Amino acid sequence: MADGAGCSPCRIARPQRRYMPHGKEYADAWSRLLSKIDSCYTGTLDRLAGRARPVTLARLLHAGVCIGLLDPVSNIMVNTIGTSDRWPDVPSGAAVDEKPHDMVQSSLQGLVAFLIYFFPYLADWEATRYLLLADADLLVAVRLIVADRGMLPHFSLNSPASAPAFEAALKLAAQICKHPHPNHLVRVWMQLSSRLQQALRLLSDVQCHSPLECLQGMLNEPVVSSLDMPWHLALHRAQFRESIGATMPYQHTRSLRMVLLDTIHGFYLQALAMLPRDELRSHLHRSLLRAGYCYGPLDPVSNIIYNTLWYHANFPAAITPVLDVIFPDSLTRLETRSFYGLVSLVAARGGLSLADSVPMFPIRAEANETEETQQPSFNRHDLCHIFGCNAVIDQGVGKQSPCSSVREAYIAAATAAWHPKPEQQATFLASWKGHRVMHQATSEDVQRWCSLLSPEQPTPERICKSSYHAKAGRVRCEAQRARILKKVKAALDRNLLQDGKPAYDLHIIAGVNESVCGPEYCSDVPVSVSFAPYKFRYSHINFLATEKGSASHPRLFFAEFDNEEDNAALLCCPVDEPIPFAEHVRCLYCEAVGARVVHPSLMDFHGGGNEFEAVIREEHEYSLTNARLICKSDFYVERMCALEEDYMYVEVKYH
Repeated sequence: MADGAGCSPCRIARPQRRYMPHGKEYADAWSRLLSKIDSCYTGTLDRLAGRARPVTLARLLHAGVCIGLLDPVSNIMVNTIGTSDRWPDVPSGAAVDEKPHDMVQSSLQGLVAFLIYFFPYLADWEATRYLLLADADLLVAVRLIVADRGMLPHFSLNSPASAPAFEAALKLAAQICKHPHPNHLVRVWMQLSSRLQQALRLLSDVQCHSPLECLQGMLNEPVVSSLDMPWHLALHRAQFRESIGATMPYQHTRSLRMVLLDTIHGFYLQALAMLPRDELRSHLHRSLLRAGYCYGPLDPVSNIIYNTLWYHANFPAAITPVLDVIFPDSLTRLETRSFYGLVSLVAARGGLSLADSVPMFPIRAEANETEETQQPSFNRHDLCHIFGCNAVIDQGVGKQSPCSSVREAYIAAATAAWHPKPEQQATFLASWKGHRVMHQATSEDVQRWCSLLSPEQPTPERICKSSYHAKAGRVRCEAQRARILKKVKAALDRNLLQDGKPAYDLHIIAGVNESVCGPEYCSDVPVSVSFAPYKFRYSHINFLATEKGSASHPRLFFAEFDNEEDNAALLCCPVDEPIPFAEHVRCLYCEAVGARVVHPSLMDFHGGGNEFEAVIREEHEYSLTNARLICKSDFYVERMCALEEDYMYVEVKYH
């Protein structure tokens, strides 16, 4: 990000090359972490000496990885003791005479694999950094990442999104560590998850000379697994978490930016659901994509709606196409521009550096958390404080005077967001005294708000082009729109039924990725016919729909389609709107193209867990690795310039 000097209002945030540590710095962190894990094995051998049978000590070389729900030493002991009776063929005299150096290396690889599987946008070097800060304690590292990303108030290991991913990540980590029986390791920890305090007492009891029998007795008892206990215990092990900001060895604004973009995407889904269908599809989609940014004096959803209506009221188009699809690249670009606008607003108003502005948002999100209490609700009023300019200043500069005026800060935001009318928008936002939008807007509401936002009748804008690029781009976009709409209508007519009849009407399609599973080279297509003879197998689509004959709030749906067939969707189900700063279900192919499609937590789809396992092992059929996945995602979300989809808002002359 470019950084302005001093307290100039022109602190304009722009995309930059993502930060990576020097190779020497990364190697040093890796070496220090290996030393920490090595000391954990030394401590384990000291605790087991004289208490365990020789066969149990020998099993440490095969199964004693430091992956688990407790501290590293306890994890090694549980994994060693809990598997000692499953492979009795180890010679009883095969005692451990040296520290298991191979286990140290493989354990570290497993820990890193767990984190990059469980958390999106996490680079290997970032995972290493968090493990180093956590002294190789897996769940403490998870807590540090969750805290850095502002997710603590709403994160839960038992959520439908987290619990399956946690077990899958634990199994993958065991496989990377070359554990002899990964499924058994996961079963052991799930059996102990709700009784970890009892297990800790057993492991620390120096009088107990038969920990194997005692632990096996616990594992044979029927119990309901729960990840709340390990999460609670990890809090007390993370004693230094309050000072993590001061001990941060290097900036990691890239991953924070991606988390904020996920949160911003949820705001746009809410705003699209609150706008009336007819107005949204006939003309408001243009104003939304051009100027509907989420920064402003109110909560983000209200800001999106008012910014959209203000631009439509003051700078309307002479002709606007009727669209049922918010084109995917345009939506991604809008969210990216909103992000840079927010960051520039805070930097200019609060006198912060741009690097310091990004972490302010997750810090504000975490500020409402109270330890030892149930997780608080997250409402739109909280969002106003988290994303409001003045509130972030209070967090960042205390009682110091603002560094620039409100209007100057909004000019910086509008410039960073590529707003078509930055000074006019800044004047509007600095003086706007409207109320938050708390209900489903109607056509009458839109007309009333537009009349308030623009008392005069402006001259409609007319843009005409006749170039080949405009013609070809318009044709391709029309084809894409028709293709997507056809698939969604098939889902509405064949999947979402009640008494054999369609039960929902389409509100808007918002969230499309037609590049799932691929690219696959098409040998039957001549290169002369297509400059890109390849295909993708499936599409993932989000759409909002309302129940027929009902005035209810539109509901968000996910659907997966076969790109080569026009039949009903392979999968179609409702999904919850994403909660700001909370975990979400990952999809490999949607992350790769920057598509923030909301996926179901209890359904299997292409691009889910198994695909990520292949990526981490560097065995994916399309040669995707974690580093390449991050680079591809960065590329798509940093495109702020013109897109081919913009030709849909141009009057193309074909003759």
